[in-house]
Amino acid sequence: MLIVLFLLIALIICSAKISKDNSEKAFSINQTQTIKGIFVLTIFFSHFCAYVSLDKWYDTPINEYCQWLSQLMVVPFLFYSGYGIFESVKKKGLSYINTFPQKRIFKTLAHFDLAILLFLLYDLFFIPENISLLKILLSLIAWDSIGNSNWFIFAILCAYIFSYIGLLLGKGHLSRSFITITILYFIYIIAVSRFKVNYWYDTVLAFPLGCFISLHKDQLALERRMSHLVWGVLFIISLLLFIIAKENLIKFSFLNSQLALIGFMSLIVLISMKVKIESKILSWFGTQVFGIYILQRLPMHWGKHINMNEQNIYLYFTFCFFVTLLLAICFNKITNKIDSIFFKG
Repeated sequence: MLIVLFLLIALIICSAKISKDNSEKAFSINQTQTIKGIFVLTIFFSHFCAYVSLDKWYDTPINEYCQWLSQLMVVPFLFYSGYGIFESVKKKGLSYINTFPQKRIFKTLAHFDLAILLFLLYDLFFIPENISLLKILLSLIAWDSIGNSNWFIFAILCAYIFSYIGLLLGKGHLSRSFITITILYFIYIIAVSRFKVNYWYDTVLAFPLGCFISLHKDQLALERRMSHLVWGVLFIISLLLFIIAKENLIKFSFLNSQLALIGFMSLIVLISMKVKIESKILSWFGTQVFGIYILQRLPMHWGKHINMNEQNIYLYFTFCFFVTLLLAICFNKITNKIDSIFFKG
């Protein structure tokens, strides 16, 4: 498994190019897709590690890497989603807001529910005792699970709903929309924390953070050349925040989580301003995030069902990885066809 981690590191290094100033492209599609590709692979590694025993010295580093990052591996997706929505409103205005329910909320839910049907078929064949009518219904809105990953989809669906409410109430004033979205997310945290464990809510504020950065990027000079001194000071502050959070120097766990996500995402943005990172391979993975994220557990479940995870973890990893890619590609083609019929325009 060490080879797998080395391959990811090699891809990152080979695609990175230090630049005197990459500020204008720090939030470019190619750059952010590449970053998403890095973290969707990390999520795959993390989920895979939960299905196997990694006790050899050359297998443990990938698990240690995933445990060290923990929930921070999803932060870039929430952050760039919030950032992207506000950027789209700036460019498209009210026309974008009017199509938001169809293009964002219902489209995402339709894609997710299509994936749920695949998990339902799997459960009917292999573990019928795992399903009930209530479980299926709650799984369709990502509140429960029939073997699929769900909390992130629930969080992103709520993010889209909060964004639509905020954008409608803001009536074109993004600062008002940002306040509304943030308030709704704090209500979300309070409500969800009563029913779910902490990973359901401890990173969701990365979404309004992305909105905030889009709203104030001109004042923050994030897309124009920043002096080396200012960049250096911000980098040190972000690094200190990240270290304080990761070392649990503050005993309040929720505050630690927020400091960690702010520090972590700030480091990514600041590094993006100085390092151009574009990879066709990683960028492709960044375009397949939904399919890879939601379908990867199908081959993992089946491989475990036939004890492949105990017989040969390297064969199991190879099987899970390539079957996930095949499923994601097919799923993407099917959802594109569905989108062209039901979500066009």
